[in-house]
Amino acid sequence: MSKKHKHGLTLEDVQTIIGRGVLDESFRQAFVQDPEEVVKRLGVSVEDDDNARELLSSIGKVLEGGSDIQAAMDDIRKAYEESSDGVIRPRCA
Repeated sequence: MSKKHKHGLTLEDVQTIIGRGVLDESFRQAFVQDPEEVVKRLGVSVEDDDNARELLSSIGKVLEGGSDIQAAMDDIRKAYEESSDGVIRPRCA
C-alpha cells in the first residue's frame, strides 16, 4: 500500500475540517483530542508549520465550544492569514 502524498494546510482543508467538525461528532471529538493526527490522516502535514498548528488549535477551541463565535472567527482568520499570504484562496505546497 502506498503512502498518501502529504501537503501543507490549504483553505480547502480548513473548510473540510470545520465542516466535518460541525456535522460529525466522532470527527469533532478526535480533532479536539489530537488535531495533528486527524489532519495527518487527511494527508495534511503541519510538522514544520507553527502557524498551521496555531490555526488547528483555534479551530479546535471552536469545535470544543470554548470560544464565543465572533472571537473564534477572528482567531481562525488571524491564524489563517499568518499561515498564508493573506489572500483567501486554496494554496498549493
